[in-house]
Parts: sequence; C-alpha cells; structure tokens
Amino acid sequence: MAQTKNALIRYKTLDLCFQNRFKKWTLDMLIEEVSDKLCEAEGRQINISRRTIQKDIQLMRSDSLGYNAPIIVYEKKFYTYSDPNYSITALDLNDNDLSIISESIKILQEFNGFSLFSELGDVLNRLEDVVYSEKNKQAPVILIDKNKQ
Repeated sequence: MAQTKNALIRYKTLDLCFQNRFKKWTLDMLIEEVSDKLCEAEGRQINISRRTIQKDIQLMRSDSLGYNAPIIVYEKKFYTYSDPNYSITALDLNDNDLSIISESIKILQEFNGFSLFSELGDVLNRLEDVVYSEKNKQAPVILIDKNKQ
C-alpha cells in the first residue's frame, strides 16, 4: 500500500479517536488503534512507531495539511480535541476552494461524451451538488437526472 494511503488511514483513525469522548486516549492506545486499522486495510500486521503518531498529531495540528486540528493533551497523557464538534472530515471550503472545484468540474465535463468517462457523469453531478450547497449554504432541494439516451 502506498505511504500516502497509510497516512490518510492514520489521520482518519486519529480523528475518530479524538472525537470519541467516552474513552481516554493515551499515545500507546492511539498507536494500537492505528495499527489495527492499518492491519485491516493491508491484511497484515504493520508496526507504527511512537514517532510516526507524534508527527501525525503535529501535522494535524499545523496548517500544512489544512486541518489546524485543536488537539490537546490533558492530564499530561490523554489526547482529544478541544472542540467536541471538530473533525478533519468536516472542514469548510473557502471561496477559493469552491472556485477551483467548479473550474475542475467544467474541465471534466468536456470529457463527458467519451466512453472511458461514462461513469464520470454521476460523480460530476454529485460534485456540482456539493459545490452549489456550499456556495449557497443550503441543502439541495431537487436533483434532476438526465437520460443521455
């Protein structure tokens, strides 16, 4: 498995751990949980070092990934988010992000007629729906599906 995919699984697992307020997460518990999730994804045991998890937490806290996660340590050993509603998967898109996504959708729509991109239409419709919802700060009311035949 690619290192990038491993990193994404680690970040997502850490995010879920920090959201879980019913458990006090120590660094060792986080390492064990991340190792278990990677083992499920890979199908084999993967050893994760303390340093890797510490770097992941540091990266999640920083702006380099765009997360700026409010990760705190309390009682000198337990990790959690200071904001109980925070999640790295629920980040707001800014206007620049929305315009870049909109331009990307327009470019991808140019390939709509090619047979290699036949499944792309549904994905583009969902992406357009998300962009519209984010721009207007409201949930979509109706989605009209087109039959190309």
